[in-house]
Amino acid sequence: MQNNESDFFRKLLPVATFVVVGHFAVVIWHLLLLLKVQPTTPWFAAALLVVANLLPVAGLVAFAKGRYYLAAGLIVVPLSVALVIGGYTHFLTAGSDNVFWMPPGGLRLPFQVSAVLLAVLELLGCFVGLRMLAASRAKYRVS
Repeated sequence: MQNNESDFFRKLLPVATFVVVGHFAVVIWHLLLLLKVQPTTPWFAAALLVVANLLPVAGLVAFAKGRYYLAAGLIVVPLSVALVIGGYTHFLTAGSDNVFWMPPGGLRLPFQVSAVLLAVLELLGCFVGLRMLAASRAKYRVS
């Protein structure tokens, strides 16, 4: 059983790496677009978002070191919070950063693409993290 678990985590690491690193890159791109679309966005809010998105990167480090339970938490919690907030802001509320209500312009399509990419990567990240959590719980389950 131990070999199957280690194979599962070994196969999951590249997927988790792709999702977390891809998400971090898209967050930076999205924030740069957001600052152009809404120049009044406070710089500290953007900095806070970047710092919060370092948590899944720390989760990758924990994952690589075999701390699967910790890694799952560091990936699932911030990505699920980002999914809820971003989903609400970019898809449900009326405003200048809603992808359906943005005014025409050169930044409209890139902003829409980045918002959709973020939602997809956050959803995938939550799935990967929850799979990791379930597997790590099974690993430590007492029979």
